[in-house]
Amino acid sequence: MPMDRRRYPKAWESIALQIKTAANWTCEACNRPCRRPGELDAELVERIETDHSAWAKDLYEWQETEEFGAIEIPKLTRFTLTTAHPNHDPENPDAELKAWCSPCHCRYDLKAMGTKKRLKLERSGQLTIDLIGITDPIPAGQGKDPTRIQLPLREELGGL
Repeated sequence: MPMDRRRYPKAWESIALQIKTAANWTCEACNRPCRRPGELDAELVERIETDHSAWAKDLYEWQETEEFGAIEIPKLTRFTLTTAHPNHDPENPDAELKAWCSPCHCRYDLKAMGTKKRLKLERSGQLTIDLIGITDPIPAGQGKDPTRIQLPLREELGGL
């Protein structure tokens, strides 16, 4: 889900740069070295292969083609450092912020995608059904009455 810049402070670019610089352009989750400001593709590849060889395997993926056989596909966006809100609260001026590479940031956000989608709908006026107080859902096929309409599992409701 792309970021909604209206929810971020006006000085977000400056704040994000401070977080990334403080982390020395390294992911705080997995220690992946990331692209520095103004660093060209060739410079990034050389730095990773020379100074961080353990990460060199992530620079490319191999793909089979009929015409050329196996070719290397650059995957340099894996080395993009982002600034993350682990609490998903960009409006909070005192928010906890982390410098994470794009794979770590995406993995983390994927877990919260359903909740974020629901909150976005609520901000745009969608009403939410309050399920607090309703009995626990019964997994499909395990209820006593097979004709009963079963509630969605709690995980699908963002952990309610």
